Amino acid sequence: MDVDLVAVAILGNAGGVVTTLTVAYMASQNRDRPGALSFGVLALVGSVWCVVSIAQLLAATPDAAAAAHVVDRIVAAQVVALWLVFALIYTGRREWIRPGRLAAVFLASNGYVLLLLTAPIHGLVEPTVLPVAQRGVTLFTVQRGAIYAVQSAVSYALLVFGYVLLVEFLFEARNVYRKQTAAIVAGAGLPLAVSIAHSTGLTLHPGLDFTPIAFSLNTALVGWALFEDDSLSVTQLSGDGLVDDLPDPVIALNDERVVVDFNAAAASVLDHPNAVGNTIDDVAPGLVEQIDRGEVFTFGEPFTYYNPRTTEITDQFGEERGCLIVLRDVTGQQRRQERLEALQSATQQFIGAETAESIAEMSVEFATAVLDQNAAGVFLEHDNRLEPTVVSEAVDEQVDDDLLTASPDDQPDSALWVTYERGEARTVSLEGDGVGALRAALMLPLGSHGVLAIGTTDDGELATEDRRYAEVLAQTTQVALDQVERERELRQSRGSVKRRREQIEFFNGVLRHSLHNAMVVIRGRAEHVRDDVPPSKRRHLDSIVTWCGRLTDMSETIRDINNTVTASEAERLEVVDLDATIRRSVRTLRSEYEHPSIECELSGDHYVQANKLLEEVLLSILRNAVEHNDADTPSVTVSVQEASDWLQVRIADDGPGISDELKATVFERGLTPDQTAGGFGIYFVSVMMELYNGTLWFEDNEPTGTVAVLEFQQASTAQFEAVNRAQNASDDGIETGR
Repeated sequence: MDVDLVAVAILGNAGGVVTTLTVAYMASQNRDRPGALSFGVLALVGSVWCVVSIAQLLAATPDAAAAAHVVDRIVAAQVVALWLVFALIYTGRREWIRPGRLAAVFLASNGYVLLLLTAPIHGLVEPTVLPVAQRGVTLFTVQRGAIYAVQSAVSYALLVFGYVLLVEFLFEARNVYRKQTAAIVAGAGLPLAVSIAHSTGLTLHPGLDFTPIAFSLNTALVGWALFEDDSLSVTQLSGDGLVDDLPDPVIALNDERVVVDFNAAAASVLDHPNAVGNTIDDVAPGLVEQIDRGEVFTFGEPFTYYNPRTTEITDQFGEERGCLIVLRDVTGQQRRQERLEALQSATQQFIGAETAESIAEMSVEFATAVLDQNAAGVFLEHDNRLEPTVVSEAVDEQVDDDLLTASPDDQPDSALWVTYERGEARTVSLEGDGVGALRAALMLPLGSHGVLAIGTTDDGELATEDRRYAEVLAQTTQVALDQVERERELRQSRGSVKRRREQIEFFNGVLRHSLHNAMVVIRGRAEHVRDDVPPSKRRHLDSIVTWCGRLTDMSETIRDINNTVTASEAERLEVVDLDATIRRSVRTLRSEYEHPSIECELSGDHYVQANKLLEEVLLSILRNAVEHNDADTPSVTVSVQEASDWLQVRIADDGPGISDELKATVFERGLTPDQTAGGFGIYFVSVMMELYNGTLWFEDNEPTGTVAVLEFQQASTAQFEAVNRAQNASDDGIETGR
């Protein structure tokens, strides 16, 4: 049967018109796709090319054939230029798309067209239309000449250049459309091959050019790759980054969050029979919200901790076309962090524990809850015997009672006692020991307190990390037990001190009361016999009365000292007017001694933190300066100096001074009066200065003598103002009383 080649060509071109117009419409609806707009224009021009090809086939006269040839060359030239433009845009070479370069491309592809249109002027191009009969078909053909051959070479060069750009882009690493590009390259080869065959005469008839039909087929293939087959346009999004052997789940999504690919590790996360092609929300509900937060989250069963990392995947134009999600498994890291936080929390609870039993309970709870071991126990020593203080439920149910105690008399070789006695951690096998499903136990000494035992149902030792945490737990438990023991001893010591203080206060009270009564009796008896004593002897009675008063005053001073020593700091310290106290002390000293020269160098108002014994403290130093001064007229100077928040009372004398050795030891209670010339007074001063949070030291005075320096804490402004308010209130009360 003879085939009507002309009819076939006409039908092919008609189909090409439909195809190219359809692709042009699809391009207008998918303008966001790479190169869609430029390819749509190319498809539209291709449809015109198919129409012109039909017109050439139907031309009945040489003039009609010549006119159709001119239009054919115009359209074909635009196809060449637009093809190169599409190749440049699709491969991302936008920097090439400039007005000057585009003008050069279109001029190169339209050179023959320009000469053809201006032929009447210069006559360089004169195509000849001749009818050619071949294979039973007569069609008009155009004899084109050398200039057309040159134009053909230029056009083929442009086409090949565009083709080379596509081939090069096919193998570029940044090409996220590699499969799509491969389809375009494959399709583009068809019209190029058909055109070359027609130009070289390898056709069924010189008047039959199937290039437009081949171009329409190429348009259909490229349009399908660009706009219809998502497998070609998005699967490659993950191609470069997705590795099946990666241990972490990797999921590739397109810009609509549809799963387009995933590796083997992600299969268990997605757990969906048809994940590809479905949205991630349908495949794994809630996963996207977790990923978008960018924080570590748990997912799956059993729970696994993932740290999400999302990478945008862009095309050659920098447009986002999807994303690659890597779910880094951080279960181990997160577990370690949780254990550290739990251990820190447990440590704080240990610090607040008050009994060994509560510490043992917390230790077992931590071992079972955090170390993932359901068998644990704390065995504490009582009367040279280890006994179970707290054990987990698994130990209580599975371990025989006789294995929960140990002593050197009954079980000297038991694992518990050996661990306690040697003080070394050890792992022991429990096979056949009547401990149920338990296979091994890690035993950790708790110092002199006992042993922490952690059992496991696994064969062999605990994992290295678990063992490390268990050792830290044992150390923390031991420290907490040490603290409880120290607190118990301290409470006992405090109770003993309190009882001793109460006893001392009782006997001091009895002594003061008895002494006071005795002084009253002695003074009364002395006054009673005064009239019976000759005047020359009455000085002895005066001495008795004076010493009775001194002893009475001393008993009251001792009471105040005792109260000061046993009081808290808040009860012990108050704001004292230092200048007024110094002046009273100097007046008392002058009344006691006739000869000394005493000077006070005071300026301003000074207040310190002390109490009413401050006058006795100052008098002790002043008396010491006078009594141990060998000058005929002892000289003493008292001054006050400010030193930041401190006030220094400087008491300088012109006596013989003291040695450097005595400067360091004069505050010691054990010194004899001969060494310190009355060292008890200095010891009293040092004790009181310590209670005042102050300092006492001695310096050399020039040219001779000693300077005693008493440094006090200066009262704060708030304390000073409180004293003034109290004084003003007292003054107001006196005025009101008047």
